Amino acid sequence: MKNCYRALFWILGFFLLGFLFHKVGADKIWKNLHLMGWGFIPVLGISLLWNLCNTWAWAVCFHQGDRPSFLRLFWTKLCAEAIGNITPISHLGGEVAKVYMLRRQIGVLVGLPSLVVNKTIEMVSGLGFVFVGSVIAFEKISMPEEMRMGILIVLLVGGLGMAGIVLKQRKNTFGWIFDILEKFQLSFLEGKRGKVEELDKNIATFYKQNRNGFLVSLSLHTFSWVLSIVEIFVILWILDESISMFSAFLLSSLSVVINSAFFFVPSGVGVFEGGHMFLFHLLGLNAGLGLAVGIIRRIRKLFWIGIGFLMLVFKVPLIRQFSDGV
Repeated sequence: MKNCYRALFWILGFFLLGFLFHKVGADKIWKNLHLMGWGFIPVLGISLLWNLCNTWAWAVCFHQGDRPSFLRLFWTKLCAEAIGNITPISHLGGEVAKVYMLRRQIGVLVGLPSLVVNKTIEMVSGLGFVFVGSVIAFEKISMPEEMRMGILIVLLVGGLGMAGIVLKQRKNTFGWIFDILEKFQLSFLEGKRGKVEELDKNIATFYKQNRNGFLVSLSLHTFSWVLSIVEIFVILWILDESISMFSAFLLSSLSVVINSAFFFVPSGVGVFEGGHMFLFHLLGLNAGLGLAVGIIRRIRKLFWIGIGFLMLVFKVPLIRQFSDGV
């Protein structure tokens, strides 16, 4: 049943994307894509820096002695996230793939805590990024009351959820599952309790003993969000549409809100592009240009998915030279 719903949302997403193409006109979209030309190179350069920053942010979430090489982590990140984009569980599928790829080198009890902590820090930084953008948007932009309420609900739910997750990770990230099973007198996972408790201990230890790592990771993830602002600014500059960094900030932060609200749409197909179109209209910019920007950013994403699969298939000699085999 879950796969049926996912397939339905895929279909609806592509239908929405097709409708947007028809509404704006394929010729106008193609004109903007053609205008990008070699301009895709700096956009890809920005996204490369983003991937490097995110890899570094993940690396500092390991204990020093357990940390794989940077190239190994970079390889794992690109390959696993490419896989995640074709799995039914999307982003979660990518995280599972990372654990699987690193299992022989460092083991699950070391690899999984680093991913849990890194993903949590990424979400905390993203929540802060969206919060600042939303507050500014409320002050500077005239928007429907329903949209204001929707943003507030996303921020409230996100904030409370993140606070609960961080507090839980400092003590008992997964162990509570056994407490619930015990209340229902279910013991089929009891044999795994020892490993889960060790997993919880490794996660809690990071927060207690690696505060510098936490701050470095948080800073790198925050810088990655800033790069998304730069990306939008550069794309529009190449398309001969100059906007301020302030406007680019609003476009970037509010697009995160839209994508989060429609998390159930696989890869955000249609929603991601349509969200850009809507936000451009909201800021008094050309909505068709917004669709083009969304498509350009989608192409950038597809590029790195392709690179991830190529690296997975051919196992890039440089990566194999500096890290253990997969």
